[in-house]
Amino acid sequence: MKKYLALLLVLVMLLGVLPAGAAAAEVYQDVPSGHWASDYIARVAEQGLMVGTSDTTFAPEETITRAMFVTILARYAKAETDNNAETAFTDVPAGQYYTGAVAWAAANGIVNGTSAVTFAPNDPVTREQMAAILFRYAQKVGAASAERADLSGFPDANAVSDYASDAMRWVVAEGIIGGSREYDGRDWLKPQGSATRAQVAAILMRYIENVTK
Repeated sequence: MKKYLALLLVLVMLLGVLPAGAAAAEVYQDVPSGHWASDYIARVAEQGLMVGTSDTTFAPEETITRAMFVTILARYAKAETDNNAETAFTDVPAGQYYTGAVAWAAANGIVNGTSAVTFAPNDPVTREQMAAILFRYAQKVGAASAERADLSGFPDANAVSDYASDAMRWVVAEGIIGGSREYDGRDWLKPQGSATRAQVAAILMRYIENVTK
């Protein structure tokens, strides 16, 4: 077992991915076998869509930023990116790990800025922003269905921003993003809430499984 674990660690370090069939708990010490997202984490790592924050950690509870989310999506899309590309965003300079991904997403109408000249790459990505980005990407590649969910059963349905309303109805209908069970026993959309690395792993795999099936 120790030899197998050592081999897994070497492969993750060299390749940035988990070997096929490897469990996240076998490599990432902070993802116990009983973790709710262990399987999702193993699969995104196996496919090289998300990598560990170190050789042995995934940081499942770490918040994902806007730049990180777009970079992950660009990996999934196998987009041709150039980190020396120029964008209209003054806060996305050339040479950053996310520059090429943001340039690709903006050029294809997948992301918008927080203003005409800012992208806010280091701000946490919100749940409704993720919904909008995934919806626009699905539309771009012809994978967006006509399915729409009725959000009226969520206590905070009215908190969804107008720009994200159709996208949120779509991701809920497709089972990509669901409600968050809160202290009152009800499921809340929390559209302005942030997302953890574990949650993003789950959202991405649900998109792959439910939309591209």
